[in-house]
Amino acid sequence: MAADVGSLARELGLEQYAVLGHSYGAFVVLQHAVNFPGDAAQTIVSSGIPSARFLEQIARNLAAFEPGELREQVTSSWEREKFVRTQGEVVQLLHDQWPFQFADPHDPRIEDYERHTAGAIYSTDVLRRFASGEYGGIEVEDRLGDVTQPVLVLAGRHDRTCSVEAAQAIAEGVR
Repeated sequence: MAADVGSLARELGLEQYAVLGHSYGAFVVLQHAVNFPGDAAQTIVSSGIPSARFLEQIARNLAAFEPGELREQVTSSWEREKFVRTQGEVVQLLHDQWPFQFADPHDPRIEDYERHTAGAIYSTDVLRRFASGEYGGIEVEDRLGDVTQPVLVLAGRHDRTCSVEAAQAIAEGVR
């Protein structure tokens, strides 16, 4: 996927381009930055990690997540990602995961967010593949010094999945 970023830019005739990736997309643009330094004029990494070692923090965050019934709901939804087949199943998975993604698991804006994103189309094949393959096995922390373009790293202070510590590792690793 990282190679596809540059291929798409060339196919579109873009002499200069910036890339923005959020969540799993952050893994893709970060991999692109280390594999193809300087191809993008700028790279924006939003809620990403430079190494699978940062995924270990998710288990700790989940173990401390309250209330307990939502902890079980989130845990089981992640396991179900490996078997999802329909759009409705993805919508239910996301519904079950949103409390973990918000600072307040009972935030009334979760319902608003679901209303605004109703009708989104998800690739069940991609979700299944990456849930079964540890989400791509990102391991670029030791190569961040190879990146030559400016990189903006964004993180949410309440992000329980892609932590501020992971963002700091990216920011410190890029020259």
